[in-house]
Amino acid sequence: MARFEKDFRQLCRQIDSLSAGQARASCDNIFNRSNSVSRASFLSDSSSSDSDESNSSQAFYIEITPRDGPYAHGSFVFRIEASSESDYPDCQPIVSCLTRIYHPNIDTTYQNCYNNVCVSTLNDWDGGANSTFEDLLQGLMFLFHSPNVDDPLTSNVSTDEKEFLTNIRIAIEGGTIEDYDNDPFEMNYGYKQYLIEKEKQQIKEGEQIDDNLVNILTREPNFKQLFNADTLEFLMNNTSESSLSHSTRHNKEASINS
Repeated sequence: MARFEKDFRQLCRQIDSLSAGQARASCDNIFNRSNSVSRASFLSDSSSSDSDESNSSQAFYIEITPRDGPYAHGSFVFRIEASSESDYPDCQPIVSCLTRIYHPNIDTTYQNCYNNVCVSTLNDWDGGANSTFEDLLQGLMFLFHSPNVDDPLTSNVSTDEKEFLTNIRIAIEGGTIEDYDNDPFEMNYGYKQYLIEKEKQQIKEGEQIDDNLVNILTREPNFKQLFNADTLEFLMNNTSESSLSHSTRHNKEASINS
C-alpha cells in the first residue's frame, strides 16, 4: 500500500490550491461529524486499534465546504479507502459520504454511509495517469456545483429544479423534506459554523445583525453553549428587540384595521 500512501501525501500537498481552500484531507477523521449518518462508526472500525498497522494507510478522509453553489457553506466528509478486491491503483477506491445530504448522486438515505457516491472519476478509473486522488477530488467538488439529476443514484430526489434547490437548503439549514427518508435533517455542522462566524463578524464590525440569522441560531437546542457571555447577551437583546418590533407592528396594524 506504499502507492496509496504516496498518492495521499501528494494530494495533501496540493489540496488547498486544487480546491481554492474549499477542501482539506486527513489520514484520521478529525472533522466534525455531528451530521454523520448513524452507521458511520461501522466505517471507522476498519482503522480501529485491533487492525494491523498496514491497514492504517488504506483510508483517509476529505472534507469539502463549497463557498458557493446550491450547497454553499455546508461541510461534507468523505472516506476514501482502498478496495480489498484488487491492488490500488488498478482497482478504483471506495468512496463513502459520511455526512447526511440531499443529493441525487450521493445516497445517504436510510442511514446508508458506505460506497454511496456516484462520480464519473470512479466510473472512468483505469489506474492510469488520469486516475489520481486529485482527479477524484475535482470530481467530488464538481458534484456540489453541478449535481446530475438526470442520472441519479437515488430516486428520492425531486426532478423539479425549484423544489430540488429548496430541498437542498432545507437539508443544510435543518428541517423536514416531505416524502424523503424517515427523519428531519439537523442543521449541517459546517453551515452552523458559517453562521456563527458571520454573526461574530457582524458584532465585531458593529453592524445590525439580521433578524433571520438570529432566529436560525437561537432555534438550535444547544445554542447557549455555542457562544461566550457577551455574544449571548447580544443575541438575546436582538431577539427581544426583534420580537418587540414585530409586536409593535402587529399592534399598529390591528389598530388601523379596527
